[in-house]
Amino acid sequence: MLDPITIGLAIKAMQGAFSGIQYCCEALSDGKVQVQKIKKAAEDAKDIVKEVKGIWFLVRGLFGKPKVEQATQAPSSPSEPAKSKEVFIKHIPTEAEIVQQFVNHVGDFYHHHRELSELYDTKSEEVYAMDRPDPRDILLLSQIRHELDGAYTKVSGMMRGMNVPPQLGPLWDNFNAIYENAKEKQAARRERDRIRKQQDSWQREEEHLQRLELVMALFLMLLFVLELWAVWINSFTD
Repeated sequence: MLDPITIGLAIKAMQGAFSGIQYCCEALSDGKVQVQKIKKAAEDAKDIVKEVKGIWFLVRGLFGKPKVEQATQAPSSPSEPAKSKEVFIKHIPTEAEIVQQFVNHVGDFYHHHRELSELYDTKSEEVYAMDRPDPRDILLLSQIRHELDGAYTKVSGMMRGMNVPPQLGPLWDNFNAIYENAKEKQAARRERDRIRKQQDSWQREEEHLQRLELVMALFLMLLFVLELWAVWINSFTD
């Protein structure tokens, strides 16, 4: 029986790589990186102002007792909804970093896609060789095939759409061309290996048949020689 846990982990790994590719495309195409940079710059400016004020109060404290200011805070109405505080990340990735993340995610995606494809081919042969295959195995194979086809279709559609960022579009086109070319050459190499192995098998079988024919010929010749020897012996006894 197929291991659903292993298959589930492999599918999740491929889906995680796809989510990473999607994030890189969205981050560069929607200008989210630039927006976050502006927000972080504003936050950094506020932090600098706070630090300057803190230093100024420290200097005043050294030369005289600062006036204690008590800030009065108006009581908030219970009916007022609390404003959500905007969260700013500490590090905003650059375009080069996002492109590198994209390269890593694409590599992970195709790595897991190939692993699932090989697992599907191997397990399919095992299931087809069974006299009574388990329906659960057939369902798992169907799930793998569905995930493989769906994931590849989504990635191809996303990278060939109108909203592909210019930083990633040419990179994907080059990768896809090289990858498809490598697949074609790999398929041609496998076909040549198959033909060579088949020819080697035919040659070995031909050599085996030739050896059998030679042995049979020698055996018949030996029988003929024995027959002649027997006739010659009988000629003396008569």
